[in-house]
Amino acid sequence: MGLTIPVILNSVNNLSDARYAAGMGVDLMGFEVEIGVDRYVSPDLFKAITGWLSGIQTVASISVLNSESLALIQEQFQPDFIQFESVEGISQSDLSEIACIQKIIIPQGKELDVLRQIKHQMYDEANFFLLELSDWAEWKNNKEIILQVNSYHKILWALPIEKEDVALILSLNLKGIALNGGDEQRPGWKDLDELIDILEALEEN
Repeated sequence: MGLTIPVILNSVNNLSDARYAAGMGVDLMGFEVEIGVDRYVSPDLFKAITGWLSGIQTVASISVLNSESLALIQEQFQPDFIQFESVEGISQSDLSEIACIQKIIIPQGKELDVLRQIKHQMYDEANFFLLELSDWAEWKNNKEIILQVNSYHKILWALPIEKEDVALILSLNLKGIALNGGDEQRPGWKDLDELIDILEALEEN
């Protein structure tokens, strides 16, 4: 048993999401490690959550990766991957030595324009690219451009999918999809319905 497509679950900040997703076979689990952002995870909480996980690759997510933030992440979190939106003061040769995911946030209304030029925004040194398209309501009507972009690199697609869309997702032969975790309403109690629906629909029979 497992999932029919690789999945990264981002913005995890609680054990409920982490343990459920791990049990379902999620491949990558992302944590916000930049102080002050929504769903920030401290080094202690990161270790507390990941200590329960086995066989899951961890991802530390930050907006700007520079020498200072890189050193902090490597010292305090030690993830399998670092996810960033931009890089400052790090050479291409240094970047090639880091297991990393480049996240590209595509503005609403600019999806087709950006996707047509997306190769110009990609770092060749990145292991994966996460395309943030969670507000793109028309994605199901633009399969051709999705198929084209999907042929470029290993891309994780963050699309507004529901369980009914899983057959379409699989027909597109995507290399991976990105989902987000949510907040606990109180410790140990969380509504996982939406996440459960999607992951169960993706589960191999």
